[in-house]
Amino acid sequence: MTDASRDDEFTFMFRLKNRAVRTLLIFVGPAQGSSQSDPRQRLKREYERRKALHEQRENDGQHDAPSNETRGGNHEGE
Repeated sequence: MTDASRDDEFTFMFRLKNRAVRTLLIFVGPAQGSSQSDPRQRLKREYERRKALHEQRENDGQHDAPSNETRGGNHEGE
């Protein structure tokens, strides 16, 4: 995994931090500006971008991943 893609991960910590910062900006942030300069809107766009990238990576991985049977993950008789 490259450094650029590592920065774009949709991890639990990213989601937690994003939600906390967005909540704090409601109470102590700057006045709401244009959609391009508003920090809350920027955080929301970044969240949506990473979420879409995460979903795309999951969908791409599902087609390439071997099934349980070929990986030996299905051991019902043991």
